Amino acid sequence: MQTTQPIVMYYNKTLFDKAGAQPPSTWDDVMNLVDVFNSQGVAPFSLGGQSKWTSMMWLEYLLDRIGGPEVFDAIFANKPDAWSDPAVISTGQKVQELVKANGFIKGFSSITADTNADQALLYTGKAAMMLHGAWVYGAIKAPNPKFVASGLGFGNFPTVPGGKGDPKNIVGNPTNYFSISSKATDEEKTVAKAYFTEGLFTDAVTDAFIQSGQVPIVKAAEPKLASSPDASFLQFVFNMAKAAPNFQQSWDQALSPTQATELLNNIDQLFLLKITPEQFATAMNATIGK
Repeated sequence: MQTTQPIVMYYNKTLFDKAGAQPPSTWDDVMNLVDVFNSQGVAPFSLGGQSKWTSMMWLEYLLDRIGGPEVFDAIFANKPDAWSDPAVISTGQKVQELVKANGFIKGFSSITADTNADQALLYTGKAAMMLHGAWVYGAIKAPNPKFVASGLGFGNFPTVPGGKGDPKNIVGNPTNYFSISSKATDEEKTVAKAYFTEGLFTDAVTDAFIQSGQVPIVKAAEPKLASSPDASFLQFVFNMAKAAPNFQQSWDQALSPTQATELLNNIDQLFLLKITPEQFATAMNATIGK
């Protein structure tokens, strides 16, 4: 149901123009830009770290770029010690290198994504970049249409030299989902299935999603995107999802509730430099099968 929501790298064009810089295409670019923007008194990346799942997006992309989707597939399959894969350790090391280099806004651990404070840092020029879901485009546009029209840039997550993951792989939420209760009567199930197949994506519903700056999960949306004032972003997201060899669902949604809770808590500790990547892996291995 609803829309596709890959995680996107956003950036403030004005700050990049001022710095004479280009958006990052590799991890080396990321680390170089950290120095560039810190020297100008601008936070390289905005991050609502108090929300924890926002930090998770960094691990999701880095793990895929470094080890490919097979690494998380093994974790999802509850294979013993799957979190001890070298790619997981390397992912944790790169995240902590970024934290130590002051890659994120000062005080990121007290900033929440729920209040859109992390988005505000991007469009007010306090931060140059932000890794976030496709859904924030509409959230930024509502209070700042001028910024979205001329100051907001976007692109794919950078590659990691020597990594096994396809640069076209993406992470995030392929879409949202409805379920039918097993306790429903046969008549109720028939009505529900009819709604799923015939009522969810009428032309009016599809058009409404597009007007709100989102990409509905139907192929019929593709020709409609070009006429939208948000065509550039919507076509980018549509093609991003369409071309992805692998679209990894957000880890806290893919894993069991018990594992997801421990995951977010341990990610928080990793970003705060309170545990090492190896300790993160050990803690997460303990959740396998729970």
